[in-house]
This record gives sequence, structure tokens and C-alpha cells, in this order.
Amino acid sequence: MEKEKINHFAKVPVDKQSRNAVDNIFRLNHVNQTRLSLMADAKANIMITVASVVFSIAIANLDNELMRWPLLTFAFGCFFALLFAIFAIIPKTDYPKDATGDIDRTSPDFNPLFFGHFAHIDIDEYKEDYAEKLMSDDLVYDAIATDIYGQGKILALSKYKFLKWSYMSFLWGMVGAIIMFLLRGPIGLVR
Repeated sequence: MEKEKINHFAKVPVDKQSRNAVDNIFRLNHVNQTRLSLMADAKANIMITVASVVFSIAIANLDNELMRWPLLTFAFGCFFALLFAIFAIIPKTDYPKDATGDIDRTSPDFNPLFFGHFAHIDIDEYKEDYAEKLMSDDLVYDAIATDIYGQGKILALSKYKFLKWSYMSFLWGMVGAIIMFLLRGPIGLVR
């Protein structure tokens, strides 16, 4: 049984002043989402660079007997920091599929504004979907809200999750390396 689609934006006033306010809210929200996505990508790129350099230096200096285990520990943390940072920037272009594996344009998850979805339909279908969304203000608002929601979901459940794991891996690798150094060197509990 197919779920009936609820028109959440049917009651939004369409007078000029209200329309400007709604448009500004959507624009602000969309710009903020885009900015957060760019920030996440920039941070992931920084982690990729830093983790790669530190990993390379750590592996190149493994011949130092006192530093071997601390460097291996740090290299281990850098490896996972690098891996998670790469996961954070891998584009998410999944699309809703029907039983045959084709794109399901009737799915509530289908978003004709997202390139990962409309790239799987021909130009006439795309124009048809787009024209349908432009028929009324409430359908335009619904399409924009769906797009913003999809972006936010990817940010929260993918980009920032993997970015956090990347930072934590780097941090724990560094802390582990310091502990290993202290135990092997100045404190001398481990030989």
C-alpha cells in the first residue's frame, strides 16, 4: 500500500511579503548547508594531507629502535585518520530504485533537484519532473525542503561522522605514540 503524500506547504501564505520571507529562509538554509559541506570537505582534505605526511615520516623512521613502537602506533592512527577522511569526501550519489533496479521516480526519496537522481533519467523526464515541481509555490517549497533535508542527512550521517572518526583516530594515534614513547623511554617500563 502506497503512503499518501502530505502537502506540508499548502498552508504557507503566498502573498508577496510572506513569499519573500519564506524564500529568504530557504536561501539562508541552503547557503548554510552548502557552507557546512564545503567546510567538511576542506577539513577532510587537511586531514588527508596531514595524515599522509605523518604516516610517511613515521614509516620512513621505523629503523630507530627507541621510536619504532611509538612511530608504528602513530602510523596506525594516521592510517585510520586517512581512511576515514577519504570516506568523508566520497560523493554520495545513491538513488531510489524500483524492483528492476531502475530509478524510482515515484519514491518519496526521489529528488529531481539532486544530480545523483536526475542523472539517471533522460532529459524529457527531468524536464517533466521539474515542471511538475514548478506548478505551485507549495510544490516548489516541498522540492527545496526535500533537497535541503537530503543535504543535511548526508552532512550529519556521513561527512561529519567520518570526519569525527578521522580526527579521533589521529588523536588516539598521537596519544598512543606518546604513551608508548614514555613507557619505552623515560619511564622505561617496556623494553
